[in-house]
Amino acid sequence: MSKDGFVSPAATELWVDASSASDGDGTAQRPFKSLDAALRRANASAAHIHLAAGLYQGPFIFGPSAQLEGSGAAVLFAEGSEVVITPRGPLRLSNVIVQGGSVGIENAADVSLSGVAFSGQRSLAVHATSGSLWAERTTFSASVSEARGVKVEPNARALFWRCTFQGPFGRAIELNAPSRVEISDCFFDGPVTGVHQVAGSAAIHRTKFSGGRGPAIYSARGTLELVDVDVYGHEYALQGGANAAIRALRFSSVRAERAAIAMTRATAQLEEITVVDSGSFGAVQLIASTVGLRRFRLAHPEAYGLFARQSRVSVDDGAITDVADSGGSAGDGIHARGTQGYIQSVSVLRSAGAGLIAAEESSLELRDFAVDGCHWGGVIAESLARVTGSSWTIRRCEAPAIAVPDVAQVDVDVLRSEGNAQGAAWAECDRGGKLRVSRPHGGAIDAKLSSCVEWRQ
Repeated sequence: MSKDGFVSPAATELWVDASSASDGDGTAQRPFKSLDAALRRANASAAHIHLAAGLYQGPFIFGPSAQLEGSGAAVLFAEGSEVVITPRGPLRLSNVIVQGGSVGIENAADVSLSGVAFSGQRSLAVHATSGSLWAERTTFSASVSEARGVKVEPNARALFWRCTFQGPFGRAIELNAPSRVEISDCFFDGPVTGVHQVAGSAAIHRTKFSGGRGPAIYSARGTLELVDVDVYGHEYALQGGANAAIRALRFSSVRAERAAIAMTRATAQLEEITVVDSGSFGAVQLIASTVGLRRFRLAHPEAYGLFARQSRVSVDDGAITDVADSGGSAGDGIHARGTQGYIQSVSVLRSAGAGLIAAEESSLELRDFAVDGCHWGGVIAESLARVTGSSWTIRRCEAPAIAVPDVAQVDVDVLRSEGNAQGAAWAECDRGGKLRVSRPHGGAIDAKLSSCVEWRQ
C-alpha cells in the first residue's frame, strides 16, 4: 500500500506560530498566528503548512490537498462532540498532537499519519470511512473504555506500521469489512480488544498485545494472516468466529484467561504455535471448526491441551505438557467429541486426566503418539468413538494404557506399554467395547484380558 501522491509538489508553503505577537502573512518571517488563517489562505489550493509548537483550537476542515508538519508540541484540539480534523481531500499529518473532541479525524479521503499522537477522544481517534489510511510511528491513547482507536469502514483500507495503542480502548482497531488492512511492528497495551475484524482481509505481522480483558484478536467472516504475533494475558489470545479463515505462523500466548486459541465455525491453519499457562477453556478450543495444527507446544494448560467438538482436525508434530484443572485432579491432553481427525507425532507429558479421550462418535487416527505420566489412562475411547493408528507409546499412567469403557472401538498396530499401574488395556465387553492390538511390545500383553480384547503378534 503506497502513501505517495498525498500532496501536490506545487503546494503553497505557509507558516503558523501561535506565539506570534501579531498575525502575519504566512511567510516564515511573518507566520500566521492561527491555523484557521492558513487554511483560509490555502482555500482550494494544495498547501504545505508548517506548524510551530502551541495550542490550536478547532475544529479544522482541510482543503482538497494538504500537508501539516508540526514542530515541537503542536497540539490541535477541540471540545465536546466536535470532530477535530475533517479533510476534504488527501491529507498528510506529521509530528502533531490531536486532542479531545468526539472524533480526532474523520476522513473519506487518503490520510497519512507520521509521528502523530491521539488522546482524549470520546468516541474514535480515527474514523476511516473511505480512501486509505497510512499510519506510521503514531500513538493512540485512551482514557476511557467506551472509546475506540481506529474504525475502518467497508470502503476504506489501512496500514499501521510501528504504531502504539495504549489505554483501555474498547476496540483499538475495528475493521468492518475493509478491502485490506495491514498491521506491522505494532504494540497494543491495555485495549480490551486489540483487533476486531468482521469480513474483509487483514494481516498482522511482528506485533505484540498485552493487558486486555477481551480477545486480543477477533476475526469472523473474513481472512486473517498472523506472522510473529505474541499475546500476553487477554481473555483469548486469538478468537475465530463464523466463517473466519485464519493462517497463523509463529504465534504465542502466555496466561490467556480462558483459551489461548478458540475457534467456532472457523477454518484455520496454525503453525509454530506456543501456548503457556492458558486458562479454564484450555490451550486450543475448537467448536464446529476445521483446523490444522502443526509444530506446536502447549505448556501447562488448564483443563485441556486441545479440545475439539464437532470439528475436523489435522494435528502434527507437537507436545502437550502438564495439563491440570484448577483443582489439580483432572485435565486431558486431547479431548475430542464428535470430531474427525488425524494426529501424528504428538506427545502428551503429565496430565491429571487422560492423554487422549475420544467420545460421541469421534473418529481419530493416531500415528507416532506418545503419553507419559497420566492419571486416567493413555487413550480412552467411549460413546461410539473409533480410534485407530500405529506406533503408540504409553508409559507411567495410573490407569490402563488403553481403555474402552463402553460401546467404542480401538485398533492399534504396534503398542509399547511400560509401567502403567493397571496394565496395557481394559475394555468393558458387556457394554460393547472392542480393542485390538497388533504387535505389542514392552510387556504390553495382559493375559487376564477378556474376550473383546484381541492381541495379534
